[in-house]
Amino acid sequence: MIEVLQKYRILCIVTLAFVGGASYELSYVESTSDFVAGIAAPNPAADVLLELYPQRLSSKCLEADRALYLKYDLQTAKQNLEEALTNNFKDDPSYFYNYATILMLLGEPAEVVDEAVRQWRRNGIPVQDEYDPRIIYKGVTFPLPLEEGATQLLTKSLDGRRIAMAPEMAVETPAKFARVNHLFATTSANRTSDVAAPSRFTALNLSHDGSHLISANEGGAITIIDLDKQEFLYRLKNATGDVFAAATIPSLNLALTGDRSGNLKLWNLESGQMAAVIQAADRALSSIAISTDNSMLATGDWDGNIKVWKILSAEGASNVHLHKTVTAAHQGVITNLVFGPNDQTLASASRDHTATIWKIGTEISKSTTVRHLAPVYGLDISPDGQLLATSSVDQKIKVWTVETGEQRNQFVVHRTLEGKQISIPVYSVLFSVDSKEVITVSDQQELTRFRYQ
Repeated sequence: MIEVLQKYRILCIVTLAFVGGASYELSYVESTSDFVAGIAAPNPAADVLLELYPQRLSSKCLEADRALYLKYDLQTAKQNLEEALTNNFKDDPSYFYNYATILMLLGEPAEVVDEAVRQWRRNGIPVQDEYDPRIIYKGVTFPLPLEEGATQLLTKSLDGRRIAMAPEMAVETPAKFARVNHLFATTSANRTSDVAAPSRFTALNLSHDGSHLISANEGGAITIIDLDKQEFLYRLKNATGDVFAAATIPSLNLALTGDRSGNLKLWNLESGQMAAVIQAADRALSSIAISTDNSMLATGDWDGNIKVWKILSAEGASNVHLHKTVTAAHQGVITNLVFGPNDQTLASASRDHTATIWKIGTEISKSTTVRHLAPVYGLDISPDGQLLATSSVDQKIKVWTVETGEQRNQFVVHRTLEGKQISIPVYSVLFSVDSKEVITVSDQQELTRFRYQ
């Protein structure tokens, strides 16, 4: 039974033909691929199998799956697969492919990747050369980009006058853009403005008052714009890798970024200079949220930890002081954080398929947890503090009561494909200012509203 249960794949391969016993010499085609494989969910029985058979080599492969899917942990996945494969595990030859893929994403030396591909070819999985991981993942950074047209980066000002988005675009698109919707504009010509960039956006955030936009792009490029004055303030460079989270507090002349190295950086909005660096996580910081009164900061990381910080300001300078840490708040990457309007609640979303409401006081306590069938990315608390909205790769937007976690409503976003309406993953969601609608982005990069009251 165990052999059947553990037969699944970490990586989604479009075409995979298995012919037992086939042996292939190394064959490397110098070409590029438009297809980038995504990360598939681990076996639903993984927890049971790991508990029953923790020492089996197949369990090491399951641990690799979980590390990659839940926490983007390439190193742990690599170590587990090495232990299994070097001890002659051959029950599922696809793990040889997965191992070669992980080495490619880690940027291992070419000769190491070549040997892993050679082992993959020798262990019974003949597929077309265009699925060679050296082709599929050439020039791709991890985590992998979303499908074209998907929008994870969606942010609003608390007064509702502006909403900004950065949709995922095709790799070959020469200029990527983020779009700011000026909802209170009186003429159609002034209702949107675009921010162009040469590479894909990795972070996007509007200040609470809507006056400033901060964005980040692959490679650690940071842009800060004063939207009210229509003025580019700074183009900064983060020296410690990609920035995955960012925020600004104009009243404190403060900008904050969280990066791949786990650094929380504070930037002075007046000078554009970095004011402080704090090692806030062992691995990447993936989310930043600011309380509505600008007195607190929350950070989330790839290991599922949440930290709440006090923001201190004196003599024109700002700093942060760690208030509380929730270790392993989730089993996977923290994908989103948002404070409630009274600043006594904090919501978190994760790749572990859940979203949680936390009560903030002298301690941080778990209040309510809600669940989807796939990673949760979209997250918001209604302006009246009564409702929680979540959206997920499971193609659902759900509205819940904050106090009890009871589901109040559910919506599905569709796209038209070959004349048919199909549901699509939903990576972002916001509440309207009047707490009566939820807002997301269609695959055509248009704001879509669902009224639930």
